[in-house]
Amino acid sequence: MKGLIKAAFLIPLLALSLTSCKRSASSSSHAAKGSTQQITINITNDPSTLDPRKARGLNDINLIRMFMDGLTRIDKNGSTSLAIAKKFELSSDKKTYTFTLRNCEWSNGDEVTSYDFAYAWKKSLSSDFNSPNANMLYVIKNAQEAKIGKLPLSLVGIETPNEKTLVVTLNHPTPYFLDLVANPIYFPVNSKVDRSNPRWAEKETTYVGNGPFNLSEWKHHNTLEAKKSPSYWDQKAVSLASLKMVMVTEATGFKMFDTQNLSWGGSPFSTIPIDAIEALKAEKKLQTVPVLATQWIRVNVENSPFESKKLRRAFGFAVDRQAIVDHIAQGNQIPATGIVPTAMELHRTPLFNDADIDEAKELFNEALGELGTTLEKLPEITLLYASAERNHLIAQALQDQWLQAFGIQVKLEAVESKVFFDRVSKKAYTLSLGSWFADFNDPINFLEVFKSKDAGTNNTNWENPSYTELLETSFNCQTTEERLAMLAQSEEILMKEMPVIPIFHYTLLYIQDKQLKDVVLTTMGNIDFKWAHVE
Repeated sequence: MKGLIKAAFLIPLLALSLTSCKRSASSSSHAAKGSTQQITINITNDPSTLDPRKARGLNDINLIRMFMDGLTRIDKNGSTSLAIAKKFELSSDKKTYTFTLRNCEWSNGDEVTSYDFAYAWKKSLSSDFNSPNANMLYVIKNAQEAKIGKLPLSLVGIETPNEKTLVVTLNHPTPYFLDLVANPIYFPVNSKVDRSNPRWAEKETTYVGNGPFNLSEWKHHNTLEAKKSPSYWDQKAVSLASLKMVMVTEATGFKMFDTQNLSWGGSPFSTIPIDAIEALKAEKKLQTVPVLATQWIRVNVENSPFESKKLRRAFGFAVDRQAIVDHIAQGNQIPATGIVPTAMELHRTPLFNDADIDEAKELFNEALGELGTTLEKLPEITLLYASAERNHLIAQALQDQWLQAFGIQVKLEAVESKVFFDRVSKKAYTLSLGSWFADFNDPINFLEVFKSKDAGTNNTNWENPSYTELLETSFNCQTTEERLAMLAQSEEILMKEMPVIPIFHYTLLYIQDKQLKDVVLTTMGNIDFKWAHVE
């Protein structure tokens, strides 16, 4: 969402130095100190929100999973398992799910009910409520129409016959629905607490969750602390007594890992910087796993001069993705010529050529002619990005590549993550560097980001009726092959108009204390400490 995306969708950096890669054998691990199970991780930044309805960035989503549980949860084997739902029934037309909830409590002692689920979902679908990932609820009958104010919330396909039964009617069969409801946008919210205090998620003293850990301390811009919940329905599976989450600089974070006072470094809360990767590889300390995620540039198509499709394509074609992967990312990332990760096999061949400078220059000159302007008269173009070392290096590389191709100096603007997300959500940018991490393993999760200009995840002001129609039609296809063919056509439209410029598909790079076991890291970039323990 992860958000922006899957929307943060941007990952800050954990700075390392080549001289700091050897860990002291004489120091004892913070994770193993004492008799209790406790670890420390670096989350680098204060979360923007811990309200599951408002979360957009991947870091926020991962933190919320510590404190919240949904109908389903990704288990330690990477499969979707029932959580708050103890069973479900699916109608013969595969459009109605009837969930039966298990007995479980909120951290304040209230019972978790079906009303809490219905309340949270409908609140997210309220036309006046800012919920960036509300579009993930649109598979529910009449959900989208309610969000845009065309239908009342009472007509949304969510029913609560009693406090332990939740009935959800979908627009069409959705084979990945059980995966979908494992995402925070589908989590419940304590309706009594939310009605009495809409700002309950801002402080540890008012925060109410139903997950494996309780929020016990929140010193903004400093630390978060999670403690094992005594009321969690599956508390027997939870070994860790506490997790301390520090918010320190990249350099400080690695020093803590180097002295064995940090148990985890790198993805998904941070990334490994360039100058440390080779040394960590040589010492066989660097862990690498594939992830369904794409680094890209959003283009605001209503900001001059990018109303020109040819100019957007020119900027996209001029990017040398292989050079960025080889010299900056250095983690076996895959240069991206589409937004859907190649692992999903939607396209067998590239949708355009990487670093096609000749075509880029030709398109650039044609765009100037159509715009009736010259290079000298073009308005200033700014690339916005969240402050982080690797983001800055990528932005500098893009700036140089565009200068070499067109002779144009793009201005770079780095801001803190919270400001970045706010600016992008308000479309207060021209170009913005971001990413998308899959919420579930299906190409449509990437393509639906740009389904309409009003989608909370889009933020480019772009939409195309043919693109939208293809996505809608794909839901009614009789065969998988037919459906994937339609999704492939939609991606072709997206790349021909290029409101988003793909750069590369991610890998997750991390370093882990050898004594820390059973941390769940998924191909969607999600991390879960529910089953983690210290040997």
